[in-house]
Amino acid sequence: MTARGSALALPGRHGAAAMDFTLPGDSPALLNGEHRAMGLVLRRKEAVKSQELLLFLGGLGAVWASAPGTGARNRFGAGTEPMMWGEFRLYQSPRRLYLKGAEVREDFLAIRGSHGTLRAAVRWCGEIASRLMPGAQADSLLSLLWGSMKNLSAGIAPALLDIRFAWRWGNLWGIAPPLDVCSSCGGRLVPSAGDFFQMTSDGFMCLGCAEEAKISGSAVLVGRMCAAEHEALRMAATLSKDRFVRWAADALPPDSSFAACSSWLYSFINSK
Repeated sequence: MTARGSALALPGRHGAAAMDFTLPGDSPALLNGEHRAMGLVLRRKEAVKSQELLLFLGGLGAVWASAPGTGARNRFGAGTEPMMWGEFRLYQSPRRLYLKGAEVREDFLAIRGSHGTLRAAVRWCGEIASRLMPGAQADSLLSLLWGSMKNLSAGIAPALLDIRFAWRWGNLWGIAPPLDVCSSCGGRLVPSAGDFFQMTSDGFMCLGCAEEAKISGSAVLVGRMCAAEHEALRMAATLSKDRFVRWAADALPPDSSFAACSSWLYSFINSK
């Protein structure tokens, strides 16, 4: 499998020196034989003498692999734990894909220590597992997931990261709602103190268009967002990586409205 594409950095097994790896670009269908790929475990199902793993891998996308064992014994250790990132050695037989080895590069144990951070990471993995077609390459989404989990383990508020993850995922697929344009009239949304915008099934709407949609039933009205919340959403979603980290460190703690906004953003992905 030829490695080419954008480079990512994964820390070593104990979080010390960084290791660069390259996400493969366009690659042929998985041929019989051995393969190596970087990524993580999205899901794990226990079978009689094996574990069935849904892996999200660079250059391969989401693939199911069988991790053979003896009874309840797992010979791959932590390498088959959900949300573990590492390098996977695989063997494609004429009938199925097998796991031959797994080297953990990042265990993200810090994420598991808090209910809020764990819930966010589980949601991301669950959404991807449910929406990604098996075998469809999605290296940009894999990179987004990696960065989001790194920020999550660094202590950035899960609500801010969930907003960012949902919008940027939708943007990768070309279905994220524009944040500064009315989805009905196309007018620019310029928030000022005391104003609010309507969240609808089509995107943000200005007050005038929202009233018309309410009367005509042309769009489902989801909720309202005040100017300050709208600005926080825009910053969380669109800032570059470094600027987002600096901004999030000083941002006010998100309130319950961000949870509603997050679900709204995921609805665009789920409608694809």
